[in-house]
Amino acid sequence: MLRISDVMTRDVFTLAASTPAETAAWELSVRGFTGAPVRDARGRLVGVLSRSDLADPERNPTGFEAKEVRDFMTPALFTLDASQSVACAARLMVREGIGRVVVMDRGEMVGIVTSSDLLGQLAGGDGVDLDSARAGARGARAGSAFAPI
Repeated sequence: MLRISDVMTRDVFTLAASTPAETAAWELSVRGFTGAPVRDARGRLVGVLSRSDLADPERNPTGFEAKEVRDFMTPALFTLDASQSVACAARLMVREGIGRVVVMDRGEMVGIVTSSDLLGQLAGGDGVDLDSARAGARGARAGSAFAPI
């Protein structure tokens, strides 16, 4: 059985709840992430911020000015244990309509598993280099399976 620990990202980028929203949006964009866990001043996990949270007109009717991550984040975390199956993570993501699950071990965050991690595993397992796949898709010629629209 393939476990979450086999596909998760161990070095997790997190945001502080007090980070200016504009800075958080920039950080997510430059890093190519669609979201990140959020920590409070004591380092405790307090939520998740996604790009869709930042783009939500109900949460952001007036822009980012003078707002912080805590004003946009979803104050809930979906977590699973690193020893649980990849199938369990996939079921949770589908059921809850989420793109990432925080991976815990003995009460501490040890990683994160995203829908991209699961798709990468499905597409070819350990040998998949998603960065190369993305670059190939951008540079594909018309008529190929990855031709730009």
